[in-house]
Amino acid sequence: MVIRLLSAAAAISLLSLAMPAGATPIGPDCGTCQGATYELTYSGSPISSTPTTQTFEITLTINPTGYNGGGAFINAVAPKVSSAVDAVKLVSAPGTLTNWTTMTGGINANGCSGSGSGFVCAKDTSPPTDAPVPFAGTYSWVFDLTVPTGGLTPNSGSIKVQYTDGSGNKVGSLVSEEITLEVIPEPSTLLLVAAGLGVLARRRWLAS
Repeated sequence: MVIRLLSAAAAISLLSLAMPAGATPIGPDCGTCQGATYELTYSGSPISSTPTTQTFEITLTINPTGYNGGGAFINAVAPKVSSAVDAVKLVSAPGTLTNWTTMTGGINANGCSGSGSGFVCAKDTSPPTDAPVPFAGTYSWVFDLTVPTGGLTPNSGSIKVQYTDGSGNKVGSLVSEEITLEVIPEPSTLLLVAAGLGVLARRRWLAS
């Protein structure tokens, strides 16, 4: 019985090493973070590919609980994870997805600018309605991003975020920060890891 418990404990310990707790956020005290925290993640493997391109699911998560910049809404967000982008589709966003328009390029004082190599931008309707701040929780924007094969830049990235008043006018500084793009394994991958470690623990117990 003691050996079985030790084997199970070893499996749990190995599983905890195999399961990242999550991405490393920036904020709330970085240069332009304005009291909020920001994370940029992806699942690791492409969700589709062609001979020349790969499409990845990229998630920008913002926790504006401590936001102190004086704005009323997050009006536009723009992550960058590659030097070139072939196509972008927004698949999830705060509030109503159809209220958000998407294009390539970064952000200026008026919202999505259409310029800025590698950036993709999602902007709320004018006036904004879907991501009020401060907010006791998190907001996430999920992009299907198509880049040239090998063009993704794991472990590095950039973000821009615009906060506005209720009429869509910029308030405070634009968020413009370097951020680490990190892998968050899919739930199915974690289940496979857990199952494998469980089998390993059982074999060790039977062999003892």
